[in-house]
Amino acid sequence: MSTSVEFDSYYGDGNSAAIAAVEQQLGRPFPNSYKDVVKRFNGAFIVDRPYFRYFSRLHGEEVESGTGMFLAFGDIEGCTETMEIKLRLPPEGLVPGLVIFSALGNGDALCFDYRECPPSEEPPVVIWHHEGVPGSEEEVSPVASTFAALLDRLYED
Repeated sequence: MSTSVEFDSYYGDGNSAAIAAVEQQLGRPFPNSYKDVVKRFNGAFIVDRPYFRYFSRLHGEEVESGTGMFLAFGDIEGCTETMEIKLRLPPEGLVPGLVIFSALGNGDALCFDYRECPPSEEPPVVIWHHEGVPGSEEEVSPVASTFAALLDRLYED
């Protein structure tokens, strides 16, 4: 885990069994760097450097985005943004092979992109644009080659 990024959580420690159950449902493991975060901070959010820049295919220019709050794992009273709920009830139009790990405030989502990722490699991180034309290139924008690479790119606004 990147030691230069400070995390916190509204839900305390993550549940390793809940994380493993979701991985089993997906048939793929999450990146170790991501699991290191969510095991310590269920429903993590980044305190000190929550912003990154990327080229938005939807907007055709470089833009800034926040990381949002990572989806929590497990049954949490009053929480409707959990990994299990997103897998069971994905947003309409979500590209198959994308796994949301953070819902952004504008309806877009940070996702792991398992579409072309070999099982032995970590998936890249992308943004799924909920307003993108389904099936078009503007629907998904690359953000980072891995979750760890995303953490390395974060900055304070």
